[in-house]
Amino acid sequence: MKKQYYLDLGLLIIILGLSVYLLFQVDNPVYSIILIGFAVIFSYINLRFRIIFKYPYEGKLSIGNYFGCFEIVLGKLLYIIGLLNLTIANSDKQHNLIIYGFIPIIWYLSMFHNTAYINNHYLIYNFSRAIDIQDIDRYEMKKKTLDTHVLMVYMKNEEVLKLSLNDSNYHKLQVLTEL
Repeated sequence: MKKQYYLDLGLLIIILGLSVYLLFQVDNPVYSIILIGFAVIFSYINLRFRIIFKYPYEGKLSIGNYFGCFEIVLGKLLYIIGLLNLTIANSDKQHNLIIYGFIPIIWYLSMFHNTAYINNHYLIYNFSRAIDIQDIDRYEMKKKTLDTHVLMVYMKNEEVLKLSLNDSNYHKLQVLTEL
């Protein structure tokens, strides 16, 4: 996951650089708002993704995780192409910058939403929340697709989480909850 983070960070730096350049080149205030908005959203998502340094992802990524990372890189590349199109083309011409920006955001949400992994005695949920395994009351497996298990996790505080774990993390959860 650290490789994916650094790739994401590199693309974010390119996006931020192009956005700052375009803020001084584009006269349209709507484009300025769009550029600032997407730069803030992408920066927030990248900061949220930093949890992998505190709780490193161990083991093999699932096929869904690889596909999600590929979608995010592809989405950011599309957004960069949209920014380059705006720098090269006439800024008075109508552009699909919003569509280019929403593609990686939607793909980020699909990757972060319900994604979880196990690190030591913590369940890392949505790349933003660390839950102590001892706080889990019980869990049910809803379905298994390829190498991903979709679970309903019932917490002792009566909170219910829907998440997905790959095979190795699911087996870690089984072992840790039996202790």
